[in-house]
Amino acid sequence: MAFLMTFDIEPDLHTNKYKGVVIGIKKIVDILKKHEKKGIFFTTCDCIEKHPNIFINLKNNGHEIALHGYNHVRYDELTIGEIEDQLKKAIYTFDNCLGFKPIGFRAPQHSINDNTLNLLQKYNFKYDSSYTPLNLLQFFFFPKKIRLNLTSFFSPLNTYKIRQNLKEVPTSSLLIPFVSLTVRILPKFLLRIYVNLIKIFYKQPIFYAHSWDFIRMPNSKIDKLFPHKNFIKKLDYILSLKK
Repeated sequence: MAFLMTFDIEPDLHTNKYKGVVIGIKKIVDILKKHEKKGIFFTTCDCIEKHPNIFINLKNNGHEIALHGYNHVRYDELTIGEIEDQLKKAIYTFDNCLGFKPIGFRAPQHSINDNTLNLLQKYNFKYDSSYTPLNLLQFFFFPKKIRLNLTSFFSPLNTYKIRQNLKEVPTSSLLIPFVSLTVRILPKFLLRIYVNLIKIFYKQPIFYAHSWDFIRMPNSKIDKLFPHKNFIKKLDYILSLKK
C-alpha cells in the first residue's frame, strides 16, 4: 500500500530562515524520485514569494503545491475577517507567483476551526488536511487547545466530506502520529511494526514532515538527539517496505 507523502513547507524552526526551502526540498525531491513518488507540498506564501522558481519546478515535475497559510500563524487565534484576509492574500500569491490557485489546505499547527472550513469552501478549496485522529501527542504539544485536540482525536480516520464541497483528508496516527518525529525516534524494528499497523487502519496512509526536517538545525534538541541524516535514512527504509 502506497503512502501519500506530504510536507509542510515553512520558514525554518528556531531561525525563520529558508534553508529548508532551498536545501530541504531538494533532499525531499531526491528521496521521492528514488521511490518513484510524488508529494504534496503545503506551503506558506512567504516561502513562495522568496523562492517562486522552486515551487514552479515542483509543479512542473508533477508535485502538488497546496496552502499552509499566507504565513505561519494559528488560524484558531484569528478573527473570521483576519482568516479571510489571509486566504485572499494567499490565493493572490499563488496566482501571481505560480500561475494557479491552491485547492488544498493544511492549517499551521493543525489549527483548523469552523470559520476556516467555511471560508475554504467559499474560496473553492477542494480539501483540508488539518485533522490528525488518534493523536495523543497533540495534547502534549498544545495542552491549552483541549477542544481542538478532542475534535481532532475523535475525527474519522479516512477521507470524508466535512462541508458540502470540501473534503477532509486526515493525516494518519495511532496514538502517535505518522510524522517525522515518530520516524526520528523509533528504532527500525518498532518503526516497521508501527507502519504495518498504520496500513491496517488507514485506507490511504498519509505521512507528513517539515522542510526543516531535512536540514541540520544546531538549535534543535531533537535534531541533536535524533539527527536529520538518520531520519532521512529511516524514511528511505519505510518507503522501501513491501509488507
